[in-house]
Amino acid sequence: MQDPGSLRKESGCTSVDICNDVECTDRDYEACSAVNLYETPWEADHFFGCLCDEGYTGYDCSVRTCARGDDPLTGSQLNDVQLLECHADFGTFTLSFRRETTVPISVDASVTYVTNAINALTSLEGQQPKVAVSWTGGVDRACISTGNNIQVTFLQDFGDLPLLIPDGTKLGQTSGAETPLITAQKVVTGTKESDICSNHGTCDEKKGLCQCLDDWMTSDGHGNAGTRGDCGYRSTGTTSTCPGEPACLGHGTCLGPPTYRCLCEAGRSGPDCSLINCPIGKSWFSFPASVNVAHSEAECSDMGTCNRNTGQCKCAAGFEGAACQYLSCLQDCHANGECLSMAMLAEKKSVNGDPSPVTYGSDPNNALTWDNDQVFGCLCADNFEGYNCNLKSCPKGDDPNTQHQHNEKMQLSCIDSDDSGSFHIGFRGEYAAVSATDTAAQLESALNDLSTIERVSVSYADPAIFVGAPSLAPDALQICRQSEGLINIEFMSPTGNVPEISIMNSMNVDGALTITTIQDGTKEYITCSGRGLCDHSSGLCVCAAGYASSDGQGKIGSRRDCGAINPYAYES
Repeated sequence: MQDPGSLRKESGCTSVDICNDVECTDRDYEACSAVNLYETPWEADHFFGCLCDEGYTGYDCSVRTCARGDDPLTGSQLNDVQLLECHADFGTFTLSFRRETTVPISVDASVTYVTNAINALTSLEGQQPKVAVSWTGGVDRACISTGNNIQVTFLQDFGDLPLLIPDGTKLGQTSGAETPLITAQKVVTGTKESDICSNHGTCDEKKGLCQCLDDWMTSDGHGNAGTRGDCGYRSTGTTSTCPGEPACLGHGTCLGPPTYRCLCEAGRSGPDCSLINCPIGKSWFSFPASVNVAHSEAECSDMGTCNRNTGQCKCAAGFEGAACQYLSCLQDCHANGECLSMAMLAEKKSVNGDPSPVTYGSDPNNALTWDNDQVFGCLCADNFEGYNCNLKSCPKGDDPNTQHQHNEKMQLSCIDSDDSGSFHIGFRGEYAAVSATDTAAQLESALNDLSTIERVSVSYADPAIFVGAPSLAPDALQICRQSEGLINIEFMSPTGNVPEISIMNSMNVDGALTITTIQDGTKEYITCSGRGLCDHSSGLCVCAAGYASSDGQGKIGSRRDCGAINPYAYES
């Protein structure tokens, strides 16, 4: 989710920000908004969520928000004050606050008009008047050619507020002596609280109404009776103790006079520490904190609602964990696979079936791997597929209608002078133990016993080597010989360009021991050989007319892959 514009508090919106050249003939008012783009992370265009209307919050906007206000027991605090300076003698400008914009304001607008235009913004809180506007330009006019200072004091929004952002692109000067420009900056940083229910009540999140403590009621934002709905007015008596019986309900420390605020223990909140906080986790969906960086800590991970009586999150469908921090595996992979996090799945990565593990998410500061321990998915067992492993896989094979293609062929070279060697030979992460004295037939059997191989054919590269041949060397039939003996391994299935057979754990082989690909596989290895449709409920291919089950090499066989042309299909 891209940030639509976090309005500045820091440097202001001065000519330094707006002017692109010394004369300020090129002005860019968009520079007054700091926009955090979110484009690089993988989920930028994949995750969708609710941007709630004013007065609502929660992952589905079902939670009502309550009024915020100043705690009147904390004194000597200041309202936020901002200063606009407008240089122009004709045209209009607008002001934006928290992404809402005023009607166009003419350069000759009065103080009353400017005040009403700002007060009309619904992004401002509280009762009217929400702001007070004054200026000392000598005439009742918003802008003058030499510059008019417009002071805006916020009366109902408290704390350190974002700036009013001006847009003066439609301002002009006739004199030519001044550049038409309107700027904004902070002159007094607001220090009043903006507490839920003014810290003297709790929020009914179903109704969006403050439930005030005894003797407290709605205020005007300044400690008097009013209509804000924020519990900021003490209607009777004086405050001499912290709320709760005992004070802070025994779940916090009373700070005493003059504020009598409760400093709640970890996991508790509210004016009397009666509310139980819910667990926090990385937010699933929120505005970015900086460019391409999001997913900061949030209650219920912004994907659940908090029961403040129990401190438990009620998670949205598909999410689980105490803080709703896990995207769950639906139907638990139907018991046909493993439910793994992104980090765990990365360790099981393979390339063309060969194990190729990688590390994902080991750097907690890498914003691009935020999901390493949150997003879970199904890694299906053999013969199953689908996002929740509920589909049975069908056989794969070569398309019998494509011609002039080849099986993958590899060659084993092994030299061992004393017949004492042994090693493991494997394919796609599965290995079999063989010895130097094994024959080609025994190697073929060992390889075909691997679940990652359906069928290979193993033969001697030298066609003169066969049982009963004259002058047969004593070790001629061994896969490892005193002088180099080459063994051919041809893949009958799987077809296609497969990864190279690997060798490991070699012991006592005192000469060369290598595997070399001598012919890449160019055949297809596709579902139902591309000549049928897969019935995922049974895992069986429904072959098109004229095609039948093959042996993997284009002849009729028992693979049920539609990889053979049926010679009887059109006989009457």
